[in-house]
Amino acid sequence: MKAATDGPHIFYEGNTILVKSITSRQGKPVAAVQSLPLEEKDRITVHCTFPEHPEWNFSTPLQPVLQPQPSVYPAAGKLLAISDIEGNFNALRGLLLANGVIDHQYSWTFGNGRLVLTGDCMDRGPHVTECLWLFYSLEIKAREQGGYVHFILGNHEIMNMTDDLRYVPEKYLDNARLLQRGYTLWYKPHTELGRWLATKNIIEKIGAVLFVHGGISSLVNALQLSIPDMNALCRPWYFTGRPPWHPALYLLMYSPASPFWYRGYALGQATPQEVNDTLHRFQVQHIVIGHTTVDQLTTFFEGKVIDVDTLHAEGISEAVLFENEAIFRVDKQGRKDPLTG
Repeated sequence: MKAATDGPHIFYEGNTILVKSITSRQGKPVAAVQSLPLEEKDRITVHCTFPEHPEWNFSTPLQPVLQPQPSVYPAAGKLLAISDIEGNFNALRGLLLANGVIDHQYSWTFGNGRLVLTGDCMDRGPHVTECLWLFYSLEIKAREQGGYVHFILGNHEIMNMTDDLRYVPEKYLDNARLLQRGYTLWYKPHTELGRWLATKNIIEKIGAVLFVHGGISSLVNALQLSIPDMNALCRPWYFTGRPPWHPALYLLMYSPASPFWYRGYALGQATPQEVNDTLHRFQVQHIVIGHTTVDQLTTFFEGKVIDVDTLHAEGISEAVLFENEAIFRVDKQGRKDPLTG
């Protein structure tokens, strides 16, 4: 995967805003740069384009204010949860269209419903930037209709924010050279997407469902921290791989037992009692995770844990739909099957 259409990426430099993109000119990728004074921020419209699929194109204004999101919410009448999109815009768009979240013009059509990503929008795929901007855009549209978008951080978001580039496709490194802006600067506090990611949580509770990328280990439970406290402890360190030594912070962000690295549920390393302890501690009935790939949406521990990390890159895109008191496995073909443990 070589340099190709990408962006825009928005950088703040003092009183100047730089909007940098990779466009195509005579079939070759070239950098495009626009410079505006900071006071004209509200003039900026983000345009995401797909030369090979112009029907996918979309635009979004910038959000006027970015602030940390709450992490505990009331129950929703309907909620769609997906995970590990990893830059696969086709899969993301297909799932949202097939399940009534958006229409072909990217209008929000889910009413007061909630859309949840349980982490890992980034790395591996060809359209990471566009996937991020789509979630960003849908946040605005959902709120206008009484709905909500929940973007929960996974290990790959934290890796990109802390300069761990192990899974970054060559396309983005080549694009960074064309833009003359190192890739490690793309998701920092002086960028729009970096500021937006900084508002996100590593764990959330919506009604009686807990959403987390990897899972909750017994070690994390032993910290006896609330959901808001866990998020508040981690948030100041999203952009650094070298925080001061703090046992709880290390466990939550860097340990294999952290909420976005833990694989115990899906690999059979957790016990039923440990899962029940988590359900009891957070007063929930289900835990929705990603991180560990499954061939199809899978439940563990008698349906208490739901793993939604399916093989999007191989065309297997599934999500979990909570609708009133029922739970369904859904896909981008529009199939809707009751989910049992």
